[in-house]
Amino acid sequence: MSYLKRISSNCAGCLGCALACSIEHFDYFDIDKSRIRINMDEETFKIGIHQCIQCTERSCVEACPVGALTINDEFGYVKHDENTCLQCKKCFKACNYNGVYWDYERNYPLICDLCKGDPQCVKPCRLHEALKIKRKVD
Repeated sequence: MSYLKRISSNCAGCLGCALACSIEHFDYFDIDKSRIRINMDEETFKIGIHQCIQCTERSCVEACPVGALTINDEFGYVKHDENTCLQCKKCFKACNYNGVYWDYERNYPLICDLCKGDPQCVKPCRLHEALKIKRKVD
């Protein structure tokens, strides 16, 4: 199982990770289509990196009434099946870590899928190393 290690103190706030995510999943740049979000507190200038943390409780998966969310066996990310999804937002509301975002244009959840094992968000962040792919030890 894998996850993204986030080191917010290393983040420059460039949004390269968010743009890489949107281009990977939608073939165009749109921050609102990203599965990773960068937030900056304007008063303190502290940056926060937010995305699905591949938690162990999987509240989003448990909340889905039709099984549209499942866990990938190899990497451990949450898979979303658009053909099964009811668009009920229960997964979005159930996440305890604010790691599920909502695509209001298509009306589907945006959940980090680790780009099927090759997370694109990590690549533009090589200089600052605010994001790193890690393997969970079971």
